[in-house]
Amino acid sequence: MVHKGYTEPPLQMVNGVVINLVHFNFSGVSEERQMKFHHGFGACFDRNVMYVESAYRDDAANPELYRDLDVAMVDCLRRHELVPVEYTVAQYRKESDAFTNMTFDGEQLAQQQAYDRRRKAYSFDFDNPQVRTCVAGINPNAIADEIKEWRPFD
Repeated sequence: MVHKGYTEPPLQMVNGVVINLVHFNFSGVSEERQMKFHHGFGACFDRNVMYVESAYRDDAANPELYRDLDVAMVDCLRRHELVPVEYTVAQYRKESDAFTNMTFDGEQLAQQQAYDRRRKAYSFDFDNPQVRTCVAGINPNAIADEIKEWRPFD
């Protein structure tokens, strides 16, 4: 995309696993230019990134290729001894729901403060590098609040 005149996107990785989430900032950019950009970005991703990134991510976090990503997450956590063997998919789903749906009842928290508090919904150490590899490889949306903004037209 840089060769087409866009700024360099932030490359965000966790232990070699590319986080394929992008937080675009298109403020001041026309709808037409945004659409042209998205078309080019999608084609570039499909042609140059998707298959290699997907294979590496699966190898690092989901080598059994589980279709149910909650099962994959629990398997990854257990395989690396990050949770007790008794840790269940039901427990992970409960914690994940608490993380996703946590509210702060009128508290005025900065985005980072809210994210830090939401991460405590999980019973495992969210800052552990191997936990982060599992999360980045299986459920990168759980770390979406860490994604750096990209302004491709600046």
